[in-house]
Amino acid sequence: MEASENLWIAAAIALAIGIIIGVVLTQIARRVSSGPSSSTHAQLESLQLRFEEYQQEVASHFKTTAGLVSRLNRDYQDIQQHMTKGAVDLAPDEMTRERLLASLHQDTPLVESKPRGSAPSVFDSMEPPRDYAPKQEGPGTLSEDFNLSKKA
Repeated sequence: MEASENLWIAAAIALAIGIIIGVVLTQIARRVSSGPSSSTHAQLESLQLRFEEYQQEVASHFKTTAGLVSRLNRDYQDIQQHMTKGAVDLAPDEMTRERLLASLHQDTPLVESKPRGSAPSVFDSMEPPRDYAPKQEGPGTLSEDFNLSKKA
């Protein structure tokens, strides 16, 4: 899903760039037409030829990108099918198989649900690790007056 959005965004950007280059070339052509000279006309034709080559390169690039994204999607589906087949074939019991299949199809982590009225487990009271230390009494380490002695 994200890859196709990126592809559309890239195509829109390429279209905008093409329009800007077209406007610039049109302005150049108008200036050249006001005072025709053979060298300016040759430069304009050269620019037009380079612009057309650039447009062909951009079209080729996006065609290749679309093919690669399509292949990536097929590969992802193949991997998903392989994982599903592995869960069905290799799971030791029915409950494990169901949990594996559910996690593959819902993109959720494997978490065992507790039946109602069951006793609390040791893991219920555990908190996830923090990336900071709990605040102690006094100023914290980010305080401006941390570790400074007060002299009157």
